[in-house]
Amino acid sequence: MDRRIFIKSTGIIGASAFLPIGSLAAANESIPIVWELEGSASRAIEALFDELGGLTSLLPKGAENSIVLLKPNLCLPDGDHKATTTSSELVSQLCSFLLDRGVGKIIVADHTLREAKEFEKQPLVLEAGKYPGVKVMLANDQRYYTPSSTEGEVLTSVEILKLLPRADLFINLPTAKHHTATQVSLGIKNLMGLIWDRSVFHTDLDLQQAIGDLAMAIKPTITITDATRVLLKGGPIGPGPVVEDGRYFASRDIVAVDSVVASRYSFGGKSQSASNIAHISAAYDNGVGEIDLDKINLKHLTV
Repeated sequence: MDRRIFIKSTGIIGASAFLPIGSLAAANESIPIVWELEGSASRAIEALFDELGGLTSLLPKGAENSIVLLKPNLCLPDGDHKATTTSSELVSQLCSFLLDRGVGKIIVADHTLREAKEFEKQPLVLEAGKYPGVKVMLANDQRYYTPSSTEGEVLTSVEILKLLPRADLFINLPTAKHHTATQVSLGIKNLMGLIWDRSVFHTDLDLQQAIGDLAMAIKPTITITDATRVLLKGGPIGPGPVVEDGRYFASRDIVAVDSVVASRYSFGGKSQSASNIAHISAAYDNGVGEIDLDKINLKHLTV
């Protein structure tokens, strides 16, 4: 690669921190890694997949025979500047990266809060739609979903996107923003865009526990959180104050990356701890991932 990457590790470090990524995982699988990537989307994506061992290591069937599912936050037909949706640049550059490496099919999917016709000029939709190998699916019809069971405390069944079991690689692409009902909308909360009936979460179930239970039923391969622009208040639909931070956070562990991002920004005008954010804490209690920042290996890459 024709670039330099500067890496700083904080959190859990030691001899294992100097091993290749595969060796690190083998040495201690209980230590999740969260990558903090600062720089352009294209270089951040390239650096992240290098850290993960390359795209081919994630696609055992081969790129050309694989389906990659991208799940951005595409709840509203807003422009990037409002920070209510995942940045169009991140999705565009990720599509370009995957197609350049021969991926056969890419599907960008979300269950939006508005009618599909309102998204015709949405920047993310336009960017993803310009690639011949990419399909944008606004999954706003029940026919896209299938019943699935889960062993959650309050969530025992849910209709999930039919495509999920068919995807060979599932990349969760939330944006980092405030949410009035859940304090934050990050990786775990973003999974709600892959189910049909969200109203039952608000009316019949304990919302926070149900979201934590959902994280048991839907498990991304990787979560890449867009923090290029962070909506600090007024979420999920805004408007509100936005900080432009120019970075991404990524991990295989959805609880770990949510915990790091929640602690980094003053969502709702106050410092946050993931242990005090009920749906993240519920996912941790369900055994989905790690919530303790002292048990997470945070690696900062400037690309």
